[in-house]
Amino acid sequence: MRERGGYLLTGGGDPLTGEFKGLEHERLFAAGGRVVFLVDPALAEAAAAWREVYARGLGARATGVVVLRGRSAALDRTLAQKLAQAPLVWLATAELERLLADLKGTPLAQALAAVVAAGGTVGAFGAASGLFGATAALARGEGHAFAYGLALLSGAVALPGFERPGAFEALAEATAAQPDLVGLGLPRGAAVWIDARGEGRVLAGRVARLVATGARVEGASLLGLSVDLLAAGARFRVPVYQSGA
Repeated sequence: MRERGGYLLTGGGDPLTGEFKGLEHERLFAAGGRVVFLVDPALAEAAAAWREVYARGLGARATGVVVLRGRSAALDRTLAQKLAQAPLVWLATAELERLLADLKGTPLAQALAAVVAAGGTVGAFGAASGLFGATAALARGEGHAFAYGLALLSGAVALPGFERPGAFEALAEATAAQPDLVGLGLPRGAAVWIDARGEGRVLAGRVARLVATGARVEGASLLGLSVDLLAAGARFRVPVYQSGA
Protein backbone atom coordinates (compact mmCIF):
# COMPACT_ATOMS: atom_id res chain seq x y z
CA MET A 1 0.00 0.00 0.00
CA ARG A 2 1.40 3.37 -1.00
CA GLU A 3 2.34 5.65 1.87
CA ARG A 4 0.13 8.67 2.40
CA GLY A 5 1.89 11.96 1.73
CA GLY A 6 2.24 14.71 4.28
CA TYR A 7 3.95 17.77 5.68
CA LEU A 8 6.89 17.66 8.09
CA LEU A 9 7.21 20.78 10.25
CA THR A 10 10.17 21.47 12.51
CA GLY A 11 10.95 24.01 15.20
CA GLY A 12 14.42 24.84 13.86
CA GLY A 13 17.63 23.40 12.46
CA ASP A 14 19.01 22.54 9.04
CA PRO A 15 20.87 19.55 7.53
CA LEU A 16 24.24 20.87 8.72
CA THR A 17 23.23 20.64 12.40
CA GLY A 18 22.27 16.98 12.18
CA GLU A 19 19.53 17.35 14.80
CA PHE A 20 16.92 15.82 12.49
CA LYS A 21 19.28 13.42 10.72
CA GLY A 22 17.19 10.37 11.56
CA LEU A 23 13.98 11.94 10.28
CA GLU A 24 15.70 13.28 7.18
CA HIS A 25 17.15 9.86 6.38
CA GLU A 26 13.76 8.23 6.87
CA ARG A 27 12.03 10.67 4.54
CA LEU A 28 14.83 10.38 1.98
CA PHE A 29 14.56 6.59 1.99
CA ALA A 30 10.78 6.83 1.48
CA ALA A 31 11.45 9.19 -1.44
CA GLY A 32 13.73 6.72 -3.17
CA GLY A 33 16.79 8.83 -2.48
CA ARG A 34 15.58 11.93 -4.34
CA VAL A 35 15.25 15.37 -2.77
CA VAL A 36 14.80 19.02 -3.79
CA PHE A 37 15.52 22.04 -1.61
CA LEU A 38 13.35 25.12 -2.19
CA VAL A 39 15.03 28.20 -0.72
CA ASP A 40 15.26 31.98 -1.03
CA PRO A 41 18.42 33.57 -2.48
CA ALA A 42 19.90 34.19 0.97
CA LEU A 43 20.21 30.42 1.46
CA ALA A 44 21.53 29.47 -1.97
CA GLU A 45 25.02 28.70 -0.68
CA ALA A 46 23.68 26.82 2.33
CA ALA A 47 21.49 24.69 0.07
CA ALA A 48 24.55 23.72 -1.98
CA ALA A 49 26.15 22.46 1.24
CA TRP A 50 22.97 20.56 2.13
CA ARG A 51 23.17 18.72 -1.19
CA GLU A 52 26.63 17.52 -0.20
CA VAL A 53 25.36 16.36 3.21
CA TYR A 54 22.55 14.42 1.56
CA ALA A 55 24.74 12.90 -1.13
CA ARG A 56 27.69 11.93 1.07
CA GLY A 57 26.11 11.51 4.48
CA LEU A 58 22.58 10.29 3.79
CA GLY A 59 23.08 8.43 0.53
CA ALA A 60 20.89 10.54 -1.73
CA ARG A 61 20.72 9.36 -5.33
CA ALA A 62 19.62 12.72 -6.77
CA THR A 63 19.54 16.19 -5.23
CA GLY A 64 18.31 19.50 -6.58
CA VAL A 65 17.96 23.11 -5.50
CA VAL A 66 15.31 25.62 -6.55
CA VAL A 67 16.33 29.16 -5.58
CA LEU A 68 13.21 31.30 -5.70
CA ARG A 69 14.43 34.59 -7.14
CA GLY A 70 11.20 36.53 -7.15
CA ARG A 71 7.52 35.87 -7.72
CA SER A 72 7.95 35.45 -11.46
CA ALA A 73 9.77 32.17 -10.82
CA ALA A 74 6.91 30.93 -8.62
CA LEU A 75 4.49 31.72 -11.47
CA ASP A 76 6.50 29.58 -13.91
CA ARG A 77 4.23 26.62 -14.64
CA THR A 78 7.03 24.57 -16.19
CA LEU A 79 9.06 24.86 -13.00
CA ALA A 80 5.98 24.04 -10.94
CA GLN A 81 5.31 20.90 -12.97
CA LYS A 82 8.87 19.71 -12.40
CA LEU A 83 8.70 20.39 -8.66
CA ALA A 84 5.37 18.56 -8.37
CA GLN A 85 7.15 15.38 -9.50
CA ALA A 86 9.63 15.46 -6.63
CA PRO A 87 8.95 12.88 -3.89
CA LEU A 88 10.64 15.01 -1.20
CA VAL A 89 10.86 18.80 -1.00
CA TRP A 90 12.41 20.77 1.86
CA LEU A 91 11.66 24.48 2.32
CA ALA A 92 14.00 26.83 4.16
CA THR A 93 14.24 30.58 4.37
CA ALA A 94 16.26 33.42 5.83
CA GLU A 95 13.79 35.95 4.39
CA LEU A 96 10.46 34.68 5.66
CA GLU A 97 8.11 37.40 4.49
CA ARG A 98 9.75 37.54 1.08
CA LEU A 99 9.33 33.80 0.57
CA LEU A 100 5.68 33.98 1.64
CA ALA A 101 4.96 36.89 -0.71
CA ASP A 102 6.69 35.14 -3.62
CA LEU A 103 4.92 31.80 -3.10
CA LYS A 104 1.38 32.64 -2.03
CA GLY A 105 -1.27 31.85 -4.62
CA THR A 106 1.18 30.63 -7.27
CA PRO A 107 1.59 27.44 -9.33
CA LEU A 108 4.73 26.65 -7.31
CA ALA A 109 2.72 26.66 -4.07
CA GLN A 110 0.15 24.42 -5.75
CA ALA A 111 3.01 22.12 -6.74
CA LEU A 112 3.84 21.59 -3.07
CA ALA A 113 0.29 20.37 -2.46
CA ALA A 114 0.64 18.11 -5.50
CA VAL A 115 3.78 16.51 -4.03
CA VAL A 116 1.79 15.53 -0.94
CA ALA A 117 -1.25 14.41 -2.95
CA ALA A 118 1.06 12.05 -4.87
CA GLY A 119 2.30 10.48 -1.64
CA GLY A 120 5.43 12.59 -1.18
CA THR A 121 6.74 14.74 1.64
CA VAL A 122 7.00 18.52 1.89
CA GLY A 123 9.12 19.47 4.88
CA ALA A 124 10.31 22.76 6.32
CA PHE A 125 13.22 23.73 8.51
CA GLY A 126 12.45 26.18 11.29
CA ALA A 127 10.84 29.46 10.26
CA ALA A 128 9.54 28.09 6.94
CA SER A 129 7.26 25.75 8.92
CA GLY A 130 5.25 28.79 9.92
CA LEU A 131 4.15 29.38 6.32
CA PHE A 132 2.15 26.17 5.82
CA GLY A 133 -0.99 27.06 7.75
CA ALA A 134 -3.98 29.19 6.82
CA THR A 135 -2.34 31.78 9.06
CA ALA A 136 1.42 32.26 8.76
CA ALA A 137 3.64 33.04 11.75
CA LEU A 138 6.24 35.73 11.09
CA ALA A 139 9.11 36.59 13.42
CA ARG A 140 9.49 40.36 13.86
CA GLY A 141 12.63 41.11 15.81
CA GLU A 142 11.92 39.87 19.32
CA GLY A 143 8.19 39.70 18.64
CA HIS A 144 5.73 37.88 16.41
CA ALA A 145 3.26 38.81 13.70
CA PHE A 146 0.76 36.86 11.62
CA ALA A 147 -0.46 37.04 8.02
CA TYR A 148 -2.39 34.90 5.56
CA GLY A 149 -0.35 31.74 4.94
CA LEU A 150 -0.01 29.26 2.10
CA ALA A 151 -2.99 27.25 3.47
CA LEU A 152 -1.37 23.94 2.60
CA LEU A 153 -2.51 22.94 6.10
CA SER A 154 -5.80 24.80 6.02
CA GLY A 155 -6.80 24.08 9.63
CA ALA A 156 -3.56 25.03 11.37
CA VAL A 157 -1.42 27.92 12.49
CA ALA A 158 2.10 26.77 13.37
CA LEU A 159 4.67 28.79 15.29
CA PRO A 160 8.27 27.49 15.07
CA GLY A 161 10.80 28.87 17.54
CA PHE A 162 8.16 28.42 20.25
CA GLU A 163 10.84 28.67 22.95
CA ARG A 164 11.23 32.40 22.23
CA PRO A 165 9.86 34.90 24.77
CA GLY A 166 6.25 35.85 24.08
CA ALA A 167 5.65 32.93 21.71
CA PHE A 168 2.91 31.32 23.80
CA GLU A 169 0.97 34.56 24.13
CA ALA A 170 1.31 35.26 20.39
CA LEU A 171 0.10 31.81 19.35
CA ALA A 172 -2.74 31.89 21.90
CA GLU A 173 -4.01 35.19 20.53
CA ALA A 174 -3.65 34.05 16.91
CA THR A 175 -5.56 30.83 17.64
CA ALA A 176 -8.29 32.66 19.56
CA ALA A 177 -8.66 35.12 16.67
CA GLN A 178 -9.45 32.18 14.36
CA PRO A 179 -10.91 29.47 16.60
CA ASP A 180 -11.52 27.16 13.64
CA LEU A 181 -7.73 26.66 13.50
CA VAL A 182 -5.52 24.52 15.73
CA GLY A 183 -2.39 26.25 17.02
CA LEU A 184 0.88 24.29 17.03
CA GLY A 185 3.84 25.57 19.02
CA LEU A 186 7.11 24.05 17.79
CA PRO A 187 10.21 24.72 19.92
CA ARG A 188 13.64 23.97 18.50
CA GLY A 189 14.17 20.21 18.35
CA ALA A 190 10.47 19.47 17.83
CA ALA A 191 8.99 17.99 14.67
CA VAL A 192 5.49 16.99 13.59
CA TRP A 193 4.05 15.09 10.65
CA ILE A 194 0.61 16.05 9.32
CA ASP A 195 -0.94 14.33 6.34
CA ALA A 196 -3.45 15.75 3.87
CA ARG A 197 -6.35 14.37 5.95
CA GLY A 198 -5.25 16.31 9.00
CA GLU A 199 -3.92 13.33 10.91
CA GLY A 200 -0.82 14.36 12.81
CA ARG A 201 1.92 12.76 14.88
CA VAL A 202 4.68 14.25 16.98
CA LEU A 203 7.98 12.89 15.66
CA ALA A 204 10.45 14.60 17.99
CA GLY A 205 10.47 16.81 21.06
CA ARG A 206 7.31 18.18 22.62
CA VAL A 207 4.72 20.26 20.79
CA ALA A 208 2.05 22.54 22.23
CA ARG A 209 -1.41 22.14 20.71
CA LEU A 210 -3.83 25.01 21.29
CA VAL A 211 -7.59 24.84 20.66
CA ALA A 212 -9.71 27.95 21.13
CA THR A 213 -13.21 26.78 20.21
CA GLY A 214 -14.37 27.41 23.79
CA ALA A 215 -12.23 30.47 24.44
CA ARG A 216 -13.49 33.96 25.24
CA VAL A 217 -11.85 37.32 25.80
CA GLU A 218 -12.48 39.35 28.93
CA GLY A 219 -10.48 42.54 28.92
CA ALA A 220 -6.83 41.56 28.60
CA SER A 221 -7.62 37.98 29.65
CA LEU A 222 -8.10 34.98 27.36
CA LEU A 223 -10.24 32.35 29.08
CA GLY A 224 -11.19 28.80 28.15
CA LEU A 225 -8.22 28.10 25.90
CA SER A 226 -7.36 24.38 25.68
CA VAL A 227 -3.64 23.59 25.73
CA ASP A 228 -2.02 20.15 25.40
CA LEU A 229 1.70 19.44 25.52
CA LEU A 230 2.28 16.48 23.23
CA ALA A 231 5.41 14.32 23.40
CA ALA A 232 6.99 12.25 20.64
CA GLY A 233 4.60 9.53 19.49
CA ALA A 234 1.44 11.44 20.40
CA ARG A 235 -1.24 11.66 17.72
CA PHE A 236 -3.59 14.54 17.05
CA ARG A 237 -5.82 16.02 14.38
CA VAL A 238 -6.11 19.38 12.71
CA PRO A 239 -9.20 20.38 10.70
CA VAL A 240 -9.11 20.13 6.93
CA TYR A 241 -11.01 22.73 4.94
CA GLN A 242 -11.51 22.47 1.23
CA SER A 243 -11.14 25.68 -0.76
CA GLY A 244 -13.96 26.49 -3.11
CA ALA A 245 -13.53 25.63 -6.78
